Amino acid sequence: MPYVLLSVSGHDRPGIVRDVAEALLHLDANIEDSSMAALRGRFTMMLIVRLPEQAGLGGLKGALAELEQRTGLTIQSQPVSDEEAGAESADPDCVVTVHGADRMGIVHAVTEVVAASGGSVVDLSTRMHGSGEQAVYMMALEVHTGGRCQALRDALGPVASRLGVDIAVHDIDEAVL
Repeated sequence: MPYVLLSVSGHDRPGIVRDVAEALLHLDANIEDSSMAALRGRFTMMLIVRLPEQAGLGGLKGALAELEQRTGLTIQSQPVSDEEAGAESADPDCVVTVHGADRMGIVHAVTEVVAASGGSVVDLSTRMHGSGEQAVYMMALEVHTGGRCQALRDALGPVASRLGVDIAVHDIDEAVL
């Protein structure tokens, strides 16, 4: 069965997930993996979808074109190779949280240390809380370190000091997942 990566974006409103899921349901397509977020009035989602053989990419593109026309969403699709479809995603083993005053370069500095330590970012979200002088920048990353959360914690200490933010690294308890 063919797999497809879908990227969907548009102005946020109630019912977007329902509309996309309905269009895929009519194709007998199965949503296997997804990630969705609303950011400042915009909505975005990425999905890995398994298509039935009879639907094919042509049927999918037709259904998505109709959905775009009807809803104003922007939808992109690209085939996923059999090798990619069978790949296991790395499970996160720690969560990194960052809190402090906003400044340019926080995401780069933290992810540079994660990459240099051999870690892989599985999920990342950032948010500003409040405004003006009271604004606080918050970032949360789920990271796969291969059991090296303590080493990542140690490596991020100097980054926290240099940026003037609080950085914490928490081990993920497998029982919670």
